[in-house]
Amino acid sequence: MLNFEFNYLYGLIKNLKNMKRLSFRILTSFILLFLFTAGLRVKAYVAPVSTDGTVSFTVQTVTNGATYSPKNVLAIWVKDSQGVFVISRKVMAANRKQHLVKWVASSGNNVVNATTGATLPNHQTHTISWDCRDVNGNLVPDGNYEIWVEFTERNSNNGGAVGPSTKVAFTKGLDIVSLTPPDETNFKNIQLTYTPVGVGYDEKVDVALRFQAFPNPFSDKLNVSFELPQRDFMNISVYDMNGKRLTELVNEVLPQGSNTFSWSGTTGSGVKLNPGVYFLRVVYNGKMFMQKIVRTN
Repeated sequence: MLNFEFNYLYGLIKNLKNMKRLSFRILTSFILLFLFTAGLRVKAYVAPVSTDGTVSFTVQTVTNGATYSPKNVLAIWVKDSQGVFVISRKVMAANRKQHLVKWVASSGNNVVNATTGATLPNHQTHTISWDCRDVNGNLVPDGNYEIWVEFTERNSNNGGAVGPSTKVAFTKGLDIVSLTPPDETNFKNIQLTYTPVGVGYDEKVDVALRFQAFPNPFSDKLNVSFELPQRDFMNISVYDMNGKRLTELVNEVLPQGSNTFSWSGTTGSGVKLNPGVYFLRVVYNGKMFMQKIVRTN
């Protein structure tokens, strides 16, 4: 009897030990599997790439013979691949923005950093540039984007038909993009060029334009002067050390010859910047160059 009880107890203890070993192995396997899969998840996550670059876009609008033709209001803006509004680049409407139905629905009337003005007296060629940044001045991730154009010659928000619109899609990344879409009924001579910063950078441009930014360092006012060989579009913007856009000094077609502008050291919303190092980025004729500027007390 005692021998039976001893053998039974010995077998039970042995089984418990085996169960513990098995449980330990299962637990160890589970931990290793968790760490492995967690490692896969960490490796699978890649931070979005944000290539700095510049987009140049040109389009000529053509009347559709509506009520107030050839007078028209116009908007040019950017959306991402999900159809989310990124930034407006040109809104010529003044008190009639509400009739740009698609632009209003997309932007919510946001004109931050856009060229703005009154109703246009006629149809014309429009040129805009985009520095691949959103309304807050932050560089957007690489991916697919769309440049949208809309105009109307009628009161489209008061029962009238929505005005003509078009879009041009492109991929922002490490490669140059050059597109010339076919003419449409109301949009002609469309051209889009995207140039990554490292590719389009040309230090010789400032010499050719006799570009000067003075005094540098400056305290209260920075003067910018240059000479254009012909009437052309130019963009001059200010960035901080992290590449965030702070303000645009110039974003328009300028006349041939000498041009001069000044900057008081403030952001686009009028906030005075602290002393420090900043950069002017100049985009002209598909090329770009940068110049370091220093603001003192």
